[in-house]
Amino acid sequence: MKNLKKILETRKILKEKSPLIHSITHPIAINMAANAILAIGGQPICAAHPDEVAEIVSMSDSLSLNLGNITSERMVAMERAARAANQKEIPLAIDMVGVGASSLRFDFAKKLLKNIHFDLIKGNASEIRSLAIGKSSAKGVDVGDADRLRGENIQNLAIEARDLAVKYNSIIIVTGETDLVVGNDFYIEIKNGVETLSRITGTGCMLTSIMSSFMAVTNPVEAAILGLLIMEIAAEKVESDRLYTFFVNLMDEIGLISDEEIIEKAIIKEVKF
Repeated sequence: MKNLKKILETRKILKEKSPLIHSITHPIAINMAANAILAIGGQPICAAHPDEVAEIVSMSDSLSLNLGNITSERMVAMERAARAANQKEIPLAIDMVGVGASSLRFDFAKKLLKNIHFDLIKGNASEIRSLAIGKSSAKGVDVGDADRLRGENIQNLAIEARDLAVKYNSIIIVTGETDLVVGNDFYIEIKNGVETLSRITGTGCMLTSIMSSFMAVTNPVEAAILGLLIMEIAAEKVESDRLYTFFVNLMDEIGLISDEEIIEKAIIKEVKF
């Protein structure tokens, strides 16, 4: 496994550089995503008008897109912004929210992947399986029971994600009870986190924005590891059955959690294909 202590030094670099992070996410999660970026030391901008996104990208250090709560206007904005990001050669991430729930999202996602290069592609197991094999047991924007990352499904989904990584020259993130960071010849398992994260809407979108922020100062693999460990170990620390109390404390802890706590609590391993 990569040197976690060394990877965590990226947190300091992010705070020192305070990069501008452009996040085109959905209205349900804009406030959460922007505040997550601020909490770790980035500067957020969430411009989504089709006629200004390319200009905003030109001054940004990283861009993330999110297919949640899709609209025609936001589809145009995302495609224009993504093309601008490729032209400027800044890191580009996409969160495939609900891609297995409708043909509109699936077809749009496939169009983007065909024409634009993404450094990082993220989704839950059903979303990644939909992209990889064209079908899944998705329940709307949530993972279906048959796709959950446990038992034999972990290796099966790692292989499917690897095929996507090779096809699109991207790092693939599969989120769930176990999280996977998948490349051409390896995958990394992270087994931190709590189920309460899945009971608060928008936490996945926050995670994408955190990963995108770190991508402004490091490679997608290390950015994904940092995002997952910060989010999920912070959640473990503030676990509560009072959902909004949990959310408020989570937002605080994302910015406050120490490197030492992350090193102590991280459950992470690398597997070679």
